[in-house]
Amino acid sequence: MADYVKARSWRVKDVMSTPVISAAPTATTSQLAELLQAHDIKHLPVVENGRLAGMISRRDLMRALLDVPRQCTASGDEALGIAVRSRLDAELEITPPMVNATVSNGVVTLRGEVETELERSAARVAAESVRGVGGVVNKITLASAW
Repeated sequence: MADYVKARSWRVKDVMSTPVISAAPTATTSQLAELLQAHDIKHLPVVENGRLAGMISRRDLMRALLDVPRQCTASGDEALGIAVRSRLDAELEITPPMVNATVSNGVVTLRGEVETELERSAARVAAESVRGVGGVVNKITLASAW
């Protein structure tokens, strides 16, 4: 009977998937891929502070994964640091003393000051996209607007 209702009903409550599977805006692409695969779903609501912040689809995820340039492959903390600093400079023109990148056990810590939240996010994305980076701690602050 339940299959009959789900297959033929015109009411949302009868055909929707439950329970709701969602992701946080801070989820990584690999976490999103795991959720989509594990629950055999094609779309995932992104929820922040109990409110819908957006939707991510398999297509969105594939586009993001295919568009990320991963030319740099680095190993060891010193090599990772060089690769991250090079990427920040080459792609974003962010150099020390604006932002400095240090690496410990594969985790990059970004410190410094930028003008906008977009620059702060771009620096994090640039660091995350270096192959071999195990995580990014973003301690970049925004310049005070007086």
